[in-house]
Amino acid sequence: MSGWFRVFSPATIGNIGPGFDVLGMAVKGLGDVVWARRRRRGIRILEIRSPTPLPSDPSRNTASLAAANVLKILGETGGLDLRIHKGLPAGSGLGSSAASAAAGAFAANWLYGRHLSTEQLILAATQAEAEVSGGFFADNTAPALLGGATLTRCCVPLDVTRIGIVRRLRIVLVTPSITVLTRDARRILPATVPMSAFVANMANTALITAAFAKNDYSLFARSLHDVVIEPVRARLIKGFDQVKQNALKAGADGMAISGSGPTVFAITDNPGKARAIEQQMVLTFNAMGIASRSWVTSMDPHGTRMLEDGHAGK
Repeated sequence: MSGWFRVFSPATIGNIGPGFDVLGMAVKGLGDVVWARRRRRGIRILEIRSPTPLPSDPSRNTASLAAANVLKILGETGGLDLRIHKGLPAGSGLGSSAASAAAGAFAANWLYGRHLSTEQLILAATQAEAEVSGGFFADNTAPALLGGATLTRCCVPLDVTRIGIVRRLRIVLVTPSITVLTRDARRILPATVPMSAFVANMANTALITAAFAKNDYSLFARSLHDVVIEPVRARLIKGFDQVKQNALKAGADGMAISGSGPTVFAITDNPGKARAIEQQMVLTFNAMGIASRSWVTSMDPHGTRMLEDGHAGK
């Protein structure tokens, strides 16, 4: 399409187990593609291709809202035309709205001079997500833009650090056909946490951070344990305990919920084991009458980027 260019933004796993609202990582191959071009004024969404219905009203879509936020920061009066090709279903727990927001912010900045820092783009994208979801959290938007794993120390003011990548990590993603609304997943969270659980999650979150900083799979495998959020949210995902048990039996070194779910992810550093783990997780859901989609992937080190010829995962 003449005058258009393409931006890819990857799927993300929020929380990464114990790092609730703090840790996030980008995953390879899955994500959204946004086509963008300049126009004289205003933002239009000309097309949305999505496995689930999404609003084409620019005031209700995270891609257009993030683009508008960037133009506002830049003081630009021009606009954009957008075509959104969703590779992620909404409500999957894989950062679908964050991917669109990251792509929209990146596209606007690219078309209008590339003057904003990555931190400013994260802020624009996170604000767009907040306008739609009502919650201001950067554990999906930050890794979507930066790639690798990120740590959000604070949201106001925004303080995000890219902490690295574990290259040996293989991620088995399974999305069961279950609806988990983020607002419901947050509503059931405990108001108080025992000191022992707080210390355990803090220790595991710190060790995961060290694992990404040191590119050390063994540290990550030792620390993917959430004793605060997972026991509560697991009740929203039918079969979670059995799926986790069978994933571990098949050789996974850990399994957790991606974001607020329903997607779950298991980890290994053995590509051969990854397929066996995937099969067991899918079969376990199937035995309970729950269809699912699955992928074996790894971390995306690049984050949101322009696409040339070829595929997003390359």
